[in-house]
Amino acid sequence: MGVVTEILESNLVSAIIALIGVIISLKWSTGETTKRMEQALKVYESELNRKVYVSSKRADMEFEVFQSLSKNCGEILQLMQRLYPDKLSTFQINYAEKPDLNELALKIRDLEIGINNSRAFISSEIISLYSELLKNAETFFVDADKHNLCWDDSKEDHIKKTELRDVAYQSRKSFEQNWINVSEQVKKYLRGAE
Repeated sequence: MGVVTEILESNLVSAIIALIGVIISLKWSTGETTKRMEQALKVYESELNRKVYVSSKRADMEFEVFQSLSKNCGEILQLMQRLYPDKLSTFQINYAEKPDLNELALKIRDLEIGINNSRAFISSEIISLYSELLKNAETFFVDADKHNLCWDDSKEDHIKKTELRDVAYQSRKSFEQNWINVSEQVKKYLRGAE
């Protein structure tokens, strides 16, 4: 019986030692796994932070581009309204000063440059809307230039001058309406990007 007790005790001691070894091994491997998971989590977190930073910078850049293009359009519309204001009488139209289109030409050129420079930063759908707006501005310029060309200091054909002024005025109104539409599309785009 002493031998049996000794064997059982030695088996019990061996089992306890094995159990302690397993517990230490589990604790060590769990600690290593935890460390690896923490390292992976830190890498993931830093990558996520970088992507959020890049996304934030992109949103800021898009906003600046839209703000710049909108400012150009606003300046163009302001010049158009100054050149062809609302509610002029026929007398005022026929005897108004000849509009100077140089400043308008420069603003239209600035809009074109702004659109071309922003192609890499904003969607092609929005670019096409601004390109259409640019065409409206160029059409207005051509119509206003035709109106200017009919100015004759010696003899003015008031009917032709009035008709050409009306065409230029309608071009201005078209630009104004299209700018409102483009602004709404940009607002929708920016809300969707949030």
